[in-house]
Amino acid sequence: MKNFKQISGILTAFFYLVVFPVLSHAATLSFDPPSGTINKGCPVSIKVNLDTQGVQTDGTDVIVIYAPAQLSTSTSQITNGTIYPSYPGNSVDSSGGKVSISGISDVSTPYSGSGTIATIKFTVASTLADKTAVNLNFDFDPNNKTKTTDANVVERGTIADVLSSVTNGTYTVGTGTCTTTGVSASPATGTGAGTGTGVYGGQGQLLPGTTGASTQSAQQYQVYKPNLNDVTGNGQSAGLLDNTIALVAVGFILIISGVAGLIAIK
Repeated sequence: MKNFKQISGILTAFFYLVVFPVLSHAATLSFDPPSGTINKGCPVSIKVNLDTQGVQTDGTDVIVIYAPAQLSTSTSQITNGTIYPSYPGNSVDSSGGKVSISGISDVSTPYSGSGTIATIKFTVASTLADKTAVNLNFDFDPNNKTKTTDANVVERGTIADVLSSVTNGTYTVGTGTCTTTGVSASPATGTGAGTGTGVYGGQGQLLPGTTGASTQSAQQYQVYKPNLNDVTGNGQSAGLLDNTIALVAVGFILIISGVAGLIAIK
């Protein structure tokens, strides 16, 4: 009986050490949007989102690192979310480029789910060059779960850090006008109807009877697909197909004549 209890205790300890870390170390932090174009001299609103992935939490500490030469903000530019009832630790180190946000749940009500912890409004420096890369990073060390000075998500009842991964932000400076959120999707490259010559020339061809004048309707600039008339000379008798038919007819007549001559000789 004594040996059975010892074996049971070892198996139980092994279960908690192996299974529970896999189940609990799952929370994530991310920026929303995580990328896009931000215009110089404009305000930019970035959400900080938490997903506990089913883990019950007592609170979350978020530390965001940014370059002070590129972005600026203040504590008044931090809007707390609603997933935690209390945010006692919001602060901004403007010279060091660090934003700290802390949310705490009620004693009787832990938080579990996904939502926005806070929204940070930055101002993009007007001196930045076009297409400059701007990064927002979470201060997070995935290899040191006992570290308390970086971002962490505290599990209810165990005070263990269950933050497993973060998604940092990467943005590109543009020269457009300021928008509501300050972040727009990066422009996608694409191709339109061209003005190439010939049936297969260029990226496209104007419809017959149209010109490249900018005052014409955009509907005229459709891709012109070749058809049988293009091969035959647009239906004129001098087309390639007419000549081919004529040659075939002549050849057929010559073959018939040759066969007839052979029969006559026999």
